[in-house]
Parts: sequence; structure tokens; C-alpha cells
Amino acid sequence: MVLRTAVSLALVLGAGYVSSQMVEAPSGALAAQLQTAIQHAGFSASAEDLAMASRHLGHVLNCIVGEGGEGFNADWGHPCGGQGAGIMNDLSSHPQAADLQALVETARQLAAQGVTQESLLAVQAAAAGVGALLQVIAGG
Repeated sequence: MVLRTAVSLALVLGAGYVSSQMVEAPSGALAAQLQTAIQHAGFSASAEDLAMASRHLGHVLNCIVGEGGEGFNADWGHPCGGQGAGIMNDLSSHPQAADLQALVETARQLAAQGVTQESLLAVQAAAAGVGALLQVIAGG
């Protein structure tokens, strides 16, 4: 129930932000990490088993927080390694960083909660919500 509420909230926040103003497309390291994280959120949302769904959502969490960030787990792998310092860290270079910070934090919290779930559907739902939030930040 908590996860479903979080996903709904994430989607509403993201949709509300898009309808109220346009997000300037990120560039450089931030753009690269967002695209990688969005791709892995999709992998998680469509995974056929819990282990793969959780692993890919873990990749997304690692991309969001960056190495050494809250919730980073090297055992999941780090597909954004070498692309930047983590979405949360590299967001500071974006002109709308202050506006987007709440969306990134919501995505982080949802991913962190999602990787702890023991239901494939719950992990997939969290991944879909995280992916939607990151897509808003990516400008689309």
C-alpha cells in the first residue's frame, strides 16, 4: 500500500511539474546518467523475475546517488560509473536544479524502497514511477 501510494505520488508530482513549466534538457554528465538510469528503470519495470527487477532498480539507485551516496551498493553494479558523480550531485549544474531537486529526491526514495520489496509487481511499480520521474528531469 505504501509503495502504491509512493508511485502514485511520484507520477502526480512529475505530471504536475511538466504541465506547469518546461524542463530545460540537461546536458553532459547529467544527461548521460539520466538516460542510463531511465533505461535501467525500464529494464526493471519489464523484468520477468524479482532478482533482475531488483538488480536493475539497484542500478538506477546507484546512478541517482553516485558512488558513496546514500543507498549506493556496489554489489548491484554501477552502469553510470565513469559518466558523472551521480544524478543528485550533477543536478547542481542544471539551471533548474532547485526546482528539480524534489523530483530527484522522490525518485531516490522510491528506488530505495523498491529494492527492498519482495514482490516482483512492487519492484516493477517502483521502477515505473522512478523512470517517470527521471524522464521529467530529462526534459521529456
